[in-house]
Amino acid sequence: MRVKRVGCMVLALLIGGLVIGLAEGQKIDEATRAWLQQVKVGPYQEATLYELALAEGEVTIYSYSSRVHNFAATFEARYPGIKVNAFDMDSGEILTKVLAEQRAGRFSADVIYLKDPAAVIAELYEPGYVFNYIPPDIKHLLPPHYREPLLVHHISLDVFIYNTEVYDSSPITNIWDVTRPEWRGKFLMPDPLVTTEYIEVLATIVQNADAMAAAYAEAFGEPLVLSPGVENAGYEWIKRMLGNGAVIVRSTDDVSNAVGAPGQVAPPVGLTAFSRLRDKEKNPQLAFDVAYGMGPVLGVEHQVVVAIVNRAPHPNAAKLLIQWMMGDDRGGWGYAPYHVFGNWPTRVDVPAPSGVPALAELAYWNTDADFVWDNYGKIVDFWTLNR
Repeated sequence: MRVKRVGCMVLALLIGGLVIGLAEGQKIDEATRAWLQQVKVGPYQEATLYELALAEGEVTIYSYSSRVHNFAATFEARYPGIKVNAFDMDSGEILTKVLAEQRAGRFSADVIYLKDPAAVIAELYEPGYVFNYIPPDIKHLLPPHYREPLLVHHISLDVFIYNTEVYDSSPITNIWDVTRPEWRGKFLMPDPLVTTEYIEVLATIVQNADAMAAAYAEAFGEPLVLSPGVENAGYEWIKRMLGNGAVIVRSTDDVSNAVGAPGQVAPPVGLTAFSRLRDKEKNPQLAFDVAYGMGPVLGVEHQVVVAIVNRAPHPNAAKLLIQWMMGDDRGGWGYAPYHVFGNWPTRVDVPAPSGVPALAELAYWNTDADFVWDNYGKIVDFWTLNR
């Protein structure tokens, strides 16, 4: 039977800018109409997210990563008619900018994408300046701690490294080894007052004080005796590490370049980002690797989060962009620029990038955003006092 739409026989609804009607000859009772409304089919079918986003025409994202321009380009190709206004800035700048705009009532950004979830949750999420959005089709693929209170896009690890030109295996196997006299002045890490993700690292070490105390006993064969006024084994490690002449540098690549420099006789060890291993592709002379056998853990995770900004002017385009950023089950779509060595996807159906061990094979500590924020100032003060 040929279907056509005829004047009074058409039941039309305007849903998200779309006009949808019942076909000629369809006769429904109120019970069926109620069912149609409930399941959103027939005249009650909703517009797709793309159609709603297309009506908005654009989306604005503040990103800590310059690779925003890569996934913005693929998004525009996949969803023609929607322009991505991408701004690349430091995580701290994003936080400051969103705070200023929200307090001034200027609602410019739709999406933020940044590190330092402790600060984001305390300064933006809890006051209601940003909100969580989880694409419904992948919610079941995300562990609870990666979907609340904010969606975690991917994680990285900060790990201990050593020089592979001199050492066949890691010369340090316990986190307390860097406090031994033989490593005096030969342990490097980024300055947490400059590279703030290392506040997260220190806070996580402090939070796991019991495991740190056990690791000390394993390393030295006797119980740890805390220094006067020191609260726990995590703080004690910070104090002894700094007191052993640790070399504090500005960035993660300063660590990897110093540890991995060729031609050394007694190279240092260091704490840096796992992703620095990618530097060896650009500079094959660098010789360093992760101390995989390190105890009690080889490192600490840090998270990159994504959220929708309060009063986002393009909320549907924001949802669609986040959906694109989270990728497909092969690490493709908008996730492709981040499916690289040194990053791990939070979706359980996405394999780790080629050459990267699965997270389940690694011993590391998760960060706790609440603990980090609650102890942020205290750790900064302790660091400054003992530096």
